[in-house]
Order: sequence, then C-alpha cells, then structure tokens
Amino acid sequence: MSTEAELLRKFIDSSEAVIYLKDEEGRFLMVNKRGASVAGKKPEEVIGKTDYDYHSKEAADGFRKMDLSVKEAGKPITYKLKVQTPEGELTFIDHKFPVNVEGHPNSVGGIAIDITDVEG
Repeated sequence: MSTEAELLRKFIDSSEAVIYLKDEEGRFLMVNKRGASVAGKKPEEVIGKTDYDYHSKEAADGFRKMDLSVKEAGKPITYKLKVQTPEGELTFIDHKFPVNVEGHPNSVGGIAIDITDVEG
C-alpha cells in the first residue's frame, strides 16, 4: 500500500498543471514534473532554486512581486501571465495562495494551468 506522501506525489506528477510550493525567500520547496519541465529541468533540479535561476530577471521580478502580494494579502490571488519556456511562450492562469509549512510559515503555493491553446 502506498503512503499518503507517495499518493500525493503520484497525483501531482500526473497533472498537466504546474504545481509548486515556495518558501518565504522564493526558493522552491516542491514542484511537480510539469512545473519543472517549464524550466527545462527535473523536479529535483528545481528544489532550493528560485525563479531567478530559470527565468529572465524581468519575469522573475514579476513572479516575486506576485508571491509577495499573496503573502501581504494573506489570501489567494489568481493571475493571468505569459511565460517564456523551452516550449515557447505559454499563457497560464496561476492561482497562488499562502501556505504555512512547519519551518516555512510564509510560503506560497500555486497551481498554474496552461491556457495557451484554449479558445475564448
């Protein structure tokens, strides 16, 4: 029988959505396979890194500003954004929310859905 952690890992890695958790400094604590692929990496290569390691300074500054806005508001905020990836420019709806994790009380989680090819 799989543990709850194994089930959760299989669940998030099966999603085409980008799923992540960042600490108070913007370092990735967790990312699923799709999230890592947007950076052209594997999940284990992203952990401990920040958006500045994978995106332009301008894009990373924007991501950081959004994360800080979520922390300041203390509630979820949803953004629409374009991201340059190894796959080209993608458009996401990124739902960010505050998460209190032991040892990381001001973390930000997110679920970003690629809407690049969605009509309407």
